[in-house]
Amino acid sequence: MFKARSPRILVCPLDWGLGHATRCIPLIRELDSAGATVVLAAAGPQLNLLRTEFPEMEWINFPGYKIKYGNKTGAGYKVFFGAPRLALRILREHYQLRNIIFKYRIDGIISDNRYGLWNRKVYSVFMTHQLNIIAPEFLKFAEPILHAGVKYFAEKYDECWIPDEDGDNNLSGILSHGKGIPKNAVYIGLLSRFDRKEFIRAEKQYDLVAIVSGPEPQRAVFENKLLGQLPVEGKKCLIIRGIPGEMRITNLRSNLDVADHLSAGQMQGILTHKPVVVSRPGYSTLMDIACTGNRAILIPTPGQTEQEYLARSLVEKGYHVSCNQNEMNIGKALFQIELIKQSLSYMAKPKYTGAIGNVLRKLKESLS
Repeated sequence: MFKARSPRILVCPLDWGLGHATRCIPLIRELDSAGATVVLAAAGPQLNLLRTEFPEMEWINFPGYKIKYGNKTGAGYKVFFGAPRLALRILREHYQLRNIIFKYRIDGIISDNRYGLWNRKVYSVFMTHQLNIIAPEFLKFAEPILHAGVKYFAEKYDECWIPDEDGDNNLSGILSHGKGIPKNAVYIGLLSRFDRKEFIRAEKQYDLVAIVSGPEPQRAVFENKLLGQLPVEGKKCLIIRGIPGEMRITNLRSNLDVADHLSAGQMQGILTHKPVVVSRPGYSTLMDIACTGNRAILIPTPGQTEQEYLARSLVEKGYHVSCNQNEMNIGKALFQIELIKQSLSYMAKPKYTGAIGNVLRKLKESLS
């Protein structure tokens, strides 16, 4: 009797910081354990991170949109003035995908925020938490246009996965709830690379862990500001620089250790001891610390309206504290966070396993 081959799934995250790659990790694990063959498609730090986590998997060097922040201007300005080039990159990746599907015998695609990776010949999934883009003040007039554009592309895919809970008990707020959600939307629960019971036990415990992330040059700006303020007196501190590469913790000075990058298992082991986290309020980072239950000092990337909104929302709910980058004072923020007695715990059992199961069933039926 003929036996259907294993479905081959292309997983491709956006190249805007490491968060889009890290939140693909639990999806890739589930696909692998369910018997699918995963092909990783990314470039630069995102590809390095995924290859570190999954060294045995096939991979493709597939460059993304290469969006960068300015030193003084926010992402909104860069996206607005770079819109024509961004549109060309989306069109180019859409046509490049045809060759990838043929060459690597791809049956299904999971695209994390890359708008051009849909194709009528294969089952395609678009994943995003940002269906309602919050524009900077000078672009408020364009929000309906941005929303319509995202919805248009999302509905080109067979499914649109939203990594959050439906209803009021959610993390992303207005970013992925409310009116105008795509008709193919599926809420798959929070995604975290730290949702495993097995992790690497930490050899050393810390009082504060600073996680540096995001595109350059703001990643380096954030790191330098942290180096100027850490360690805080009497606190054992660790800075994770967010540069995939050597996974080794070294001592920089008294009570301050640094690491370029740590595996998901290493980081989970460290965060399990509940240190205070200092980080950008990127959505993937927020999902991670919701999983581990850490309190956090959130420092939004200047000009990134999504992060500013998420930080403000979580502060209003009483889970974390926040300050802007120019006024960052870690010592003062640590005093404020001691007044917070609740933590944002993982809200519900993730539903992504069921979503992946449904996709694989459809693919196996088509391949049999």
